[in-house]
Amino acid sequence: MLTVYHLATSRSDRLIWLLEELGLDFEVKTFERDPKTQRAPEEMKALHPLAKAPMLGDGDRILIESGAIFEYVLARYGDQPGRPSLAPKPSDPDWPDYLQWLHFAEGSAMLPMLLDHFEKAGLCGPVGSSPMAAMARSELDRLFGALDGILAQQEWMAGPRFTAADCMMGWYIEMIELRGEIAPYPALQRYVAKVRARPAHQRAMARARGGA
Repeated sequence: MLTVYHLATSRSDRLIWLLEELGLDFEVKTFERDPKTQRAPEEMKALHPLAKAPMLGDGDRILIESGAIFEYVLARYGDQPGRPSLAPKPSDPDWPDYLQWLHFAEGSAMLPMLLDHFEKAGLCGPVGSSPMAAMARSELDRLFGALDGILAQQEWMAGPRFTAADCMMGWYIEMIELRGEIAPYPALQRYVAKVRARPAHQRAMARARGGA
């Protein structure tokens, strides 16, 4: 059985969501952050020295990189009878967009959000004093506006149908809402509402927060 080694309040939420969308059997083992460092606890380092979340166990194999985990799950378990198709084929016209957004979430999108978070947490000196502050804020404003423009023209990230790219990017766009920064972006607000209306998302968030 697949096992999600889940760090509370982390990006591993979206792996749980993907597995729920696919209807796979899996278990969730949740770890709490170290209260002093807010990083992964020593128990996770025993599973993998880098102790990253999400972390997926499949037999004796442990995977730690979000994009690789998604591609692994979809290739090995996703394309089976009775399961929804969440990954377009390379011959599908939506495949290039799907591939781009699947990896954009942890690539171009995540860095400025992390920089902004670290700066606001005072990890770069007095808040607002670092050149990083204006750079990160400018990039986030540009990024949020671009995403809003894309989702104003189409229903899901890769086109007219829901794909695994929405599990990756959906989590990111929910973070915009949780940061209190989504008000200027009506298309992002509609997108978050659609994401949260999905039964698999609701089940996933219940499990990620310690539910059945």
